[in-house]
Amino acid sequence: MLGCVTVFGLLLGGICGCGLGLGLLLHWLIPAIDLGMATLSGLVATGVALLAFGQLLTFTEPLEAEEASPPVWRLRSLPGPSRAARRPRKRP
Repeated sequence: MLGCVTVFGLLLGGICGCGLGLGLLLHWLIPAIDLGMATLSGLVATGVALLAFGQLLTFTEPLEAEEASPPVWRLRSLPGPSRAARRPRKRP
């Protein structure tokens, strides 16, 4: 558990550090942009870039995709509603 927390902390620190660095660079290039907004923009840009990079890494080549067929899921139909005995309504 401590290992997971450590890796998560390092990743989060790296992402926030990259966002802060990009934000400072953006604020330095365009002083009209506030430092907080520049940091937020840098953080979002870093997150989107890491997400896109992660998705690119998970692509499989067409030959590998043909070899492994996806699992077939067979679902059973649900049983019909039970027919409970009804009592006739009392009429006033």
